[in-house]
Amino acid sequence: MTTVMEIASIKRRFCAYLIDVAILLILNLLIILLLKNFPLILDLSYMCVNCSYFTYFISSAAQATPGQQLMNIHTISLDGSKIDLSLAFDRSISQFFLHLLNNVIAILIELFQEQNALVSALIVLRVIMLLLTLCWYLVACFSQKKQTYHDMLFDTIVVKGTIK
Repeated sequence: MTTVMEIASIKRRFCAYLIDVAILLILNLLIILLLKNFPLILDLSYMCVNCSYFTYFISSAAQATPGQQLMNIHTISLDGSKIDLSLAFDRSISQFFLHLLNNVIAILIELFQEQNALVSALIVLRVIMLLLTLCWYLVACFSQKKQTYHDMLFDTIVVKGTIK
């Protein structure tokens, strides 16, 4: 059980996420160097590493990524129970799906750069995807429980404190 059920602030969550991104950048450096000429495979590999990272840590005994642990927050189900591996995986996939889709669209824009009508449509689609990604996270600023869209989808919440 948690010691405190105080909802984690957006600032605390953002700082935790930045720490995790820095850790993931180090983990992904080798993949980036090896696959830089294969953007789609690079994006898929990057998504696999990121999803594995978040799935593992969110479903661990600490229920927190290293960034969350440093910021003294963790993720739980709305009913206060521990998040299992399956739920953590689904939550992680949903968290990174729009990023992957946006990167695929960017690759398609590069591939079809000679076809103006198709590129224009893809650019519009990419802008829409970027706006959706922004809304995915900004919704937490207006949510009473500071939930992002993936938190709402999977009935999870990020709270302050550690697991006893």
